[in-house]
Amino acid sequence: MAYQVRLEHFEGPLDLLLYLIREHEVDIYDIPISLVTQQYLQYLELLKLLDLEVGSEYLLMAATLLRIKSKMLLPRRSEEEEDEAVDPREELVQRLLEYRQFKEAAGVLNAHQDRSADVFYHPPAENVDEDLNGVETLDTRLVGNLNLWDLLQAFKFTLDRARDDFDRTVERETLSIEDRMDDILDNLKKQKNLFFSSLFQEDLSRSFLIVTFLALLELIRQNRVVFEQTDTLGEIWLTLSDSVNPST
Repeated sequence: MAYQVRLEHFEGPLDLLLYLIREHEVDIYDIPISLVTQQYLQYLELLKLLDLEVGSEYLLMAATLLRIKSKMLLPRRSEEEEDEAVDPREELVQRLLEYRQFKEAAGVLNAHQDRSADVFYHPPAENVDEDLNGVETLDTRLVGNLNLWDLLQAFKFTLDRARDDFDRTVERETLSIEDRMDDILDNLKKQKNLFFSSLFQEDLSRSFLIVTFLALLELIRQNRVVFEQTDTLGEIWLTLSDSVNPST
């Protein structure tokens, strides 16, 4: 592949943990550490398969989860020791609560800033598009509280259904991420919106599906494509960003 999509443009390990806790509807104060660790490691494997650059903080969190899991598996010598023992999950729970609190506060401040922009004078930028592209991050562009992990989950489901042809492929596919980005943009300019699943047909090879997903991530990172979900478990669909001129 010509280049890698850097994961730090999207989310972090605490985001992934909060997503897993929300997805499995578990109590953040009583995290089923075995389940969460297993799911977390599966997502890391998927990121590795996609050739995404996983920062050291993701690996450190994986090590932390495994350490907590191993501590919880150790037998207690007596009921007294069990009562006095500190829950190995306590520090992680506090980090998640603090992170969630800061993230929610940041969301409130961003919403307040958006409302204030309609009231107070703000000097216009020389190039509005460049100004927005230089500041806006991925999660502020999402609708319905979707994030990278929702996309990864949808892609994982698609990938599990695809044929496993890595070992059987004789002729290597030459499609690049840039080519696939152009294809996605062309389709969106013609149809205005696309279902996420329509990009990942079951008869396509796993390598083609991976290139397609990386191309989509890059388009989202560049604020050229946005995505949303109509229902909680409904279909994810894609549209062109307002910064993209459909006629070009």
